Amino acid sequence: MRTGIRIASLGVLALLIAGSASVAMDAFAANPKYNRVARRGTPKVDGALDDAAWKGADWQEMDVFAGGANRPKGFGAKSAVLWDDNYLYTAIEVDDETHAVPKAVVPDAVNLWKGDSPQHRMDLEYDSFDNSPDDVEWGYALQDKAVLQNAWASPGNIEFTSIKIVREDGAKKTYYETAVVITMHKPKQKLTAYVKENPKAKMGYSDMVNANDGADRLGWVEWSSGIGAAKAASQFGTLTFDSAPQAVDPAGKAATTWAELRAAY
Repeated sequence: MRTGIRIASLGVLALLIAGSASVAMDAFAANPKYNRVARRGTPKVDGALDDAAWKGADWQEMDVFAGGANRPKGFGAKSAVLWDDNYLYTAIEVDDETHAVPKAVVPDAVNLWKGDSPQHRMDLEYDSFDNSPDDVEWGYALQDKAVLQNAWASPGNIEFTSIKIVREDGAKKTYYETAVVITMHKPKQKLTAYVKENPKAKMGYSDMVNANDGADRLGWVEWSSGIGAAKAASQFGTLTFDSAPQAVDPAGKAATTWAELRAAY
């Protein structure tokens, strides 16, 4: 009789554990406050960000500042994501009075995060596992006239195809535009092919821009969270993929500047 009770108890325990795991996966897959759409489009990767595809993209402000006591004056950023049959495209427009990637703190690409630079991280499995080795994290920076690039997590799952960075000191702006090829872990296929086969695919995503005015890193702005302070996929927003007509703001005009972006929402 005791053996039967024990077996029954173990069965109940297994069901409870499985149920808890299932609830955790559903409940913490991403930060519900942050959702963005990768529109379908093929921009010219030149750092101008003036393509029709970018003008209609889902631009969102990096609204979380962290890592420093005070936000640098005039520092802010917005970003967008596009995709087509071959590449995942990212664009970031940064307002920054001083662009700096000093060699004293950024001696190589691995340390580019200590200077002015974007970082991206994706939870391809959408499983919300913090510090997951299956996440893909990458970044890039403009140091003098050289472009630095690095992948800190799953470097074998990303190929840097094109990176264009344009700094306009007069306008106090930096424009970042990239095309990358990301490969899924399971199944082993390109992300773009996977999305075409799974149009309702969701992935965890966050992006950020580090701030440096010439010495040490001063902090960062981030869309959602989960990169700068800790590698926490449970804090990521959700990235979905769309092939529908690109969205415009309520006035019927693509939001392409800070003023237009803020006025649209």
